[in-house]
Amino acid sequence: MTMKKEAKYIATVSLGVMGAGFLATLPTAVSSTVWGTFLQGGFEAGVVGGLADWFAVSALFRHPLGIPIPHTALLPNNREKITKALVSTVQNELLSKETIRARLQQIRFLERGLELADKQLDNASLHKGLTALAQQALQAIDLEKLTPLLAEEIHKALQDVDTSRLVRTVVDSIEDGGYDGKTFDFVLDKAAAWAIKADTRDQLGAMAIKAFEGLQSNGFMAFAVNAFIGMVNEEKIGGIIQNFVLSYIEQMRTKNHPRRESVLTFIRNELHKLERNPQLLAELEKLKSKLPELFDLDEKLALLLTKLKEKAEAFIDEPDFVPQHVVPIIRKMLTSIRENPDMLHKGEDWIQEQIASYVEQNHSKIGQLVKENLDKLDNEKLTVLMEEKIGSDLQWIRVNGAICGFIIGLGLAGLKMLF
Repeated sequence: MTMKKEAKYIATVSLGVMGAGFLATLPTAVSSTVWGTFLQGGFEAGVVGGLADWFAVSALFRHPLGIPIPHTALLPNNREKITKALVSTVQNELLSKETIRARLQQIRFLERGLELADKQLDNASLHKGLTALAQQALQAIDLEKLTPLLAEEIHKALQDVDTSRLVRTVVDSIEDGGYDGKTFDFVLDKAAAWAIKADTRDQLGAMAIKAFEGLQSNGFMAFAVNAFIGMVNEEKIGGIIQNFVLSYIEQMRTKNHPRRESVLTFIRNELHKLERNPQLLAELEKLKSKLPELFDLDEKLALLLTKLKEKAEAFIDEPDFVPQHVVPIIRKMLTSIRENPDMLHKGEDWIQEQIASYVEQNHSKIGQLVKENLDKLDNEKLTVLMEEKIGSDLQWIRVNGAICGFIIGLGLAGLKMLF
């Protein structure tokens, strides 16, 4: 037997006892005695109290005995008022905005979230989930759409390059790295290697002889030239010129030599003029627009991205991808947040602001939810529901009514007998 049925049974029994007691004291043989009169008054008041409370309890939920007595069936007849009162109580008292905010402010959402996340980092299921998420993210990358976008951005970046500044940067890099001197030394080495050859010596000698023979002179000068040519041959004059060239090259090789520094200064000055050379800048501008086509940028970029994607897929498929690479990063991030009070404070404030805003915007839905759930119940179901929740307590009112009436009746009967 449920608590409600048990309470109802007790209430019915108490009323029956009072009624039976009253009927038992009605005969003259009993009522004419002092104790009979005394008990009759108690049982009579108990019957009245029990019946009155039965009427009152029944009138809350339905018409007693089905008779439409005014101001009975209070719950069905005042359902709208009761619903509004219940909605208002829940929404504005039990779960008011202030109550919800005050309660939520006691909860440190970010700290609890960080603790929970840290505890779950070594969970195998989480590792599988992160691996699957990484694989899905990688598969979602459409290289056919990504490649032209990247190529276009690279092309735009190339066109946005300041050509004059680029030339200046290259020249500065050449000077800072000493490449002007190194290039000059490279040229000198090649010139020395050419000049030291015997063939070069002979060529220089032959060229000198032809040059002397071609001189247009007369008189003493012609005599002197002819005499000089008769004294030397191609080998001798070539050797003289060769030694001169090698000596000059050696001077050029010597660090801080005036001739070397003069040549390098000239070269550097000419290099610095390049950034203001309109012809060079125009050619470089044309070259910039042709670079993507010259290097087959789209094709090479597509190939590069495909290889990168394949390597990334293989990397993600490795068993230690999440434990060795992802988890340490996440744990480091969590630790850095926990060790930063200012970040924690700002994070908690942001979360509280979002929750407060959500509560502000949706608080009225609490009352709507209560009303919608109540409206789903018809009067009969609502009455049954209320009786199930508070019926047992109401039945005890009937028991108390019968007992209290009996006690009061005994008192009143005693007073009558005294006076």
